[in-house]
Amino acid sequence: MEFITGIIADTCEDVLKIIPFLFITYLFLEWLEQQTEHRFEAVLEKHHRLAPFFGALLGLVPSCGLSGAAGSLFATGVIGTGTLAAVYLSTSDEMLAIMVSSHASPSVWLPVLAVKFVIAVIAGYLISFLLKSRPVDVDAFCDREHDDHSHGILYSALMHTFQISGWLLLITLLLNGLVELIGMDALQTFVSSHQNASIPVCALVGMIPSCASSILLSQMYLDGMIPFASVTAGLLANAGTGMLVLFRVNPDMKENFRVLGCVWLASLAGGLILALLGL
Repeated sequence: MEFITGIIADTCEDVLKIIPFLFITYLFLEWLEQQTEHRFEAVLEKHHRLAPFFGALLGLVPSCGLSGAAGSLFATGVIGTGTLAAVYLSTSDEMLAIMVSSHASPSVWLPVLAVKFVIAVIAGYLISFLLKSRPVDVDAFCDREHDDHSHGILYSALMHTFQISGWLLLITLLLNGLVELIGMDALQTFVSSHQNASIPVCALVGMIPSCASSILLSQMYLDGMIPFASVTAGLLANAGTGMLVLFRVNPDMKENFRVLGCVWLASLAGGLILALLGL
């Protein structure tokens, strides 16, 4: 019983962190749809060149909520693939909280954040150049979510948040249960037993859409079990629950897997470049 209640408590904590960001995002999208002649959408499309930079900057905020919100903004076309990837790459989920609470010196975690930001910006602009952005279409998103707007934008935003949060709660519960069954010790053993391939292994572990992966990678780095290049690769790949939200709100699975692939490849490339530089 203690095992089950622990999983439920961790899951509720994970989901509660993202709910305010989801609500604000859906409230913004509902307001956006109400704008006559889509004038605001034109403004967003006109200034899309700055989006990857600001996406990477916002991703540094120590919360997985922004990465989840970014998935919804991407599903409507408000942000492009490059900006979404930049947010995911700069997001570190629980990394900062773990390192600060462990009384780690800023000289330990600031370089990680700085390198993640630089790689996120470069990768974001490169992906934006290679992949075309879709036009902004909030109407299509609301149609998919069966939103008739008959009760006003506040009610619609609350319903969107409730629907996504309920789904997220279920999936996160299953993932947290799986991680607990496998055990953090087993995951740590898996990473430490592949020292010669620690960069791709850490990047793979970082793709687990749970705070467990960022906690594991951060703690192993603090304990000196993995080098700077490996922990950076893993934390680049970690976007918290962002990927879960993306796969829920965007029906184009090919596009979703393309985003996932871009994030993992950028994480792997970033880690390998750092290793070549001797970091």
